[in-house]
Formats: sequence, structure tokens, C-alpha cells
Amino acid sequence: MTHYREGDVTLVYIVRNERGLAAVLALIAMMLLGIMGIGLMGLSKIDIEIAANHRDGVAAQYVAEGGIQWAIVQLKTDPDFVIETKTQKNVTTYVIDKNGSTFASCTVTTTLKSTTNDENLRVVTSIGSVNKAKRQISTQIRLPAGKENPLEVIWDD
Repeated sequence: MTHYREGDVTLVYIVRNERGLAAVLALIAMMLLGIMGIGLMGLSKIDIEIAANHRDGVAAQYVAEGGIQWAIVQLKTDPDFVIETKTQKNVTTYVIDKNGSTFASCTVTTTLKSTTNDENLRVVTSIGSVNKAKRQISTQIRLPAGKENPLEVIWDD
């Protein structure tokens, strides 16, 4: 057995002395758990942002579809709108407000299809926007040649 004199501090004495070791291990464990917790908080924040972006994208798609439906109704019921779209490009923008701030917007462009001689064929493009998300839908609408013919919608792929 080795005897140490008072005042001698050697490496062997420091290594063999286990006093305070549990506190050091507890601090290391707490530090590792803290780092893991911060990492998990970052991951959950990213998941929330992904979900919000998906929600906005779906909402923008619905807003764009609503713009197409609006154009179909206008072409069915408003003769002035039909005449206007025959001669020039018609651009209509709608803004949806929620609590005084812009929540969504929709821009609907209706034009005569230029690559054909069919004056009853219109191209309708609708762009829906919600926050940073934008979705665009384009379709062709053939107006009825007579009262007995229905309005025909040709969806673009």
C-alpha cells in the first residue's frame, strides 16, 4: 500500500479519488439531454413549417379552382363578359380579406384561344395565392353554339 505524504498531490491520488464523480457524470448527462432537447425542438419547428406550407398550398389550389368556377359562371350568365373576352384579354383579381388583412387572392385571366379559328373557345387561367403559396390552373371552355348545346369545359393536364 502506498502512503502519501501530506501536501503531495500526484496523478495517482487524483485518479483514485472518486469524490464528486457522480456530480460530474450528472452534469454530462444533463448537457447531453439538453442538446438532444434543443435538436428535437428544431425538428418540431420544421415540421410545423412544413404543415403550414402544405395547408397554404391546398388553400391556394382551392382558391384557383374557385376562380375557374367564377369564370364559368360569368361565361354562362353574362353576355357582356362573353363579348369582352372575344375582343380582348380579361384579367380579374379578387382579394379575400380576413380580419382586415389579405388572406388570399385570385387572378383570373380569360382570353380567346389564339391558335384556333373557333371564336367560342376561351382559355381561362386562374392563379390562387395564399401567403407564400401559389397554384395555377388553366382550362379551355367552349361556349355553346346554340341554346341547346351545353357549355363544355376542357381541362388541361
